[in-house]
Amino acid sequence: MTLKPKLAAACVLLVSLSFLPLSFTAFVSKMNRDLQSSVSRNMIENAAQSAAAITAKMDESSSVLRTLATYLGEHGNLYDKAAADATQAVLNSHPFLQISVADLHGDSITNDGLKRNIAASESFQQAVKGKATITGSESFPNAKKAFLYSVPIYSKQKIIGVLNGTASADPIAEQLDNPLYEGKGTRLLIRHDGTVVLYSKKAADSAVQNFYSSLKCVEPDKMSVEALKEQIGRNSSGTAEFNVDGLDSFIYYQPLGAGNWYLITIVPSNVILPQSNYMIRISALLAFSTAFAFILLGFYAVLLLRKKNSAIEKSIRELSVLTSNIPGCVQRCKYDGNLTIIYCSDGFYYLTGYSREEVTRLFNQQFLKMIYPRDREAVKHSIDEQLHAGSVIDIQYRIQKKDGTLVWILERGQLMVESGKEPELYSLLIDITEQRVIMQELEISNERYQIVMDQSDSMIFDYDILNKTVLNSTGGRQISGGGYAIKNFPESFLNTDVVHPDDAEAFRQMFESVKNGEPSAESECRMKSENGDYLWYNIKITTIFSKEGKAIRAIGRISDITCQKEATQKLLFKAQRDGLTELLNKIATQNLIEQALNDNEPCALYMIDVDHFKEVNDNLGHMFGDAVLADIGSKLKKLFRTTDILGRIGGDEFMVLLKNVDDHALIVEKAMAITQCLQQTFNTCYSISGSVGVALFPKDGKSYAELYQKADMALYEAKRSGRNRFVLFHDRADSSETCPEHGKKNIP
Repeated sequence: MTLKPKLAAACVLLVSLSFLPLSFTAFVSKMNRDLQSSVSRNMIENAAQSAAAITAKMDESSSVLRTLATYLGEHGNLYDKAAADATQAVLNSHPFLQISVADLHGDSITNDGLKRNIAASESFQQAVKGKATITGSESFPNAKKAFLYSVPIYSKQKIIGVLNGTASADPIAEQLDNPLYEGKGTRLLIRHDGTVVLYSKKAADSAVQNFYSSLKCVEPDKMSVEALKEQIGRNSSGTAEFNVDGLDSFIYYQPLGAGNWYLITIVPSNVILPQSNYMIRISALLAFSTAFAFILLGFYAVLLLRKKNSAIEKSIRELSVLTSNIPGCVQRCKYDGNLTIIYCSDGFYYLTGYSREEVTRLFNQQFLKMIYPRDREAVKHSIDEQLHAGSVIDIQYRIQKKDGTLVWILERGQLMVESGKEPELYSLLIDITEQRVIMQELEISNERYQIVMDQSDSMIFDYDILNKTVLNSTGGRQISGGGYAIKNFPESFLNTDVVHPDDAEAFRQMFESVKNGEPSAESECRMKSENGDYLWYNIKITTIFSKEGKAIRAIGRISDITCQKEATQKLLFKAQRDGLTELLNKIATQNLIEQALNDNEPCALYMIDVDHFKEVNDNLGHMFGDAVLADIGSKLKKLFRTTDILGRIGGDEFMVLLKNVDDHALIVEKAMAITQCLQQTFNTCYSISGSVGVALFPKDGKSYAELYQKADMALYEAKRSGRNRFVLFHDRADSSETCPEHGKKNIP
């Protein structure tokens, strides 16, 4: 059975038309997948660059603060002039708005003298546990928003305080404001709970306090808000589609290495989908307009479809070449002598400061005109020379930005040649200005280092770890008693008397640490000089490792710090003393008592107050009052051992910690001796006497604060009972002991 020609033609037409919607649907689906895949890659690459830049800026501020914290910890005093000078130096050289130092009680003082207690803040609580944090901070006059960097301060492997630095968030905000999809995309910094930490200017008008509250699911089969929260809670990264503030959008979420935050990138779908819809409409028109031609000219239609698919695949390949691995920006130029620009990514306009319209109007799309005039001929010559040898270029030159500044560019590209078309250069442009500056500074630093090495009077040595040999530097002085080469080091060196016996173990441990793989070591010890005196030296060692990571050599420097040590000890003594009585001042007294209590030995804390001392000052003058206080301080010194802690903690208040005492009779005897010595001070028409409160460790308290409170309560009881007596604090409120000479009853 045969079909009539018309019926056969109709069948062919119907069959052909049936394939049309299937082919068109498959085509649209593939195009959408390719487009979404391209968008996802672009967002991931863009977010990775932004996250790296933001993390680098945060790490820079944290590193500066850790360096200052290390100095304060080694210095040991958080509030003296040296600490203040170091803090001010950091403020002068780094973009911190404010720096504050807090002790373990949370008492904080800023660089401008503001005092407050921050013990309740989360950043302080994390820092005293040894964890550095970055949190949001209150705004400052010159910064819309600020970040608070908190790091612990270690001294002898113990946390002694917290260093806080407040820095403007503007540099981070600038990263968020970098152009994204021609300025139509936005970026946010959020916490795991969705709280918005920082947002770009574009998002400022519609920004909400919590990112999750602005999200709605696009479709039931898409990711839910709860699923997104779970992903972010696991520190995962990825892409998703949500309705954000009424707009269907693509979202990419990525964790940051600092602050426990997330970088959110949002691109509205209407920025991308119009391109897809436009291509779909054009493709549909083309498909239906050529339907009959496809039926009549089947083979021709197949060839035409193949050609169209080839063009689409070529566009995808070009887009992949331009957008993959972009640390700067990509550019596509004609190889025509003027490097006429065919395409540039958004990063190019951000790099140069010009808009697309300005590049066309001012330079006529000729990239050569944007290169610094002094570099143009060299660039042309270098490109021609490299392309003559191959198809790849690698050159460096300068571009003058719109604001007049010069930036160094590293261009790496490849020449693409197609038959019948003008050759084109596909290039990657990277801003290397900072690297150039670093290299110049490194060269200057190396030259400066060489000059210092040539002129330094420090002792430089080379420690061969594998052979246990030390070679002294010929340019500096040699290690005393060692000669140019010392074998079996450090044992042979320690067998001499060059190193002070008290410092020998620290000296040995320093070299053992670098031998065991520590990158560096430092110590201070005393070594015998040529005249036989022991002098203080600072020794710093830096380890050199093999390719396998094994410590093989170390370079060391020995500096004479005797003068610094003596000056530091004098300054420390002066800083800890009360100028009138030469007893310890209040801060030094507290610090030394807290250290003594750590030994867990029984002690007695005496709180002493001169009775009616104001009348002495008012009637006999402050000079006479000062003489009385000085005489009291002198007499108290004679009552106690040099190992006990004596301090003046107020105008007429003194404090004594009697160490390692568990004899109740001796404690009472000392209290009685204090009251008696006060009576012997300046026998004038005004009788001098004192009241004493006593608290025992650990019976009455296990910390300085508790002992202070109990001794103060006992002192108050002594005053209330008539003064000129002492009272011991006991568990019973009525327990007290007074001096028998005053006719008061002893209560055991």
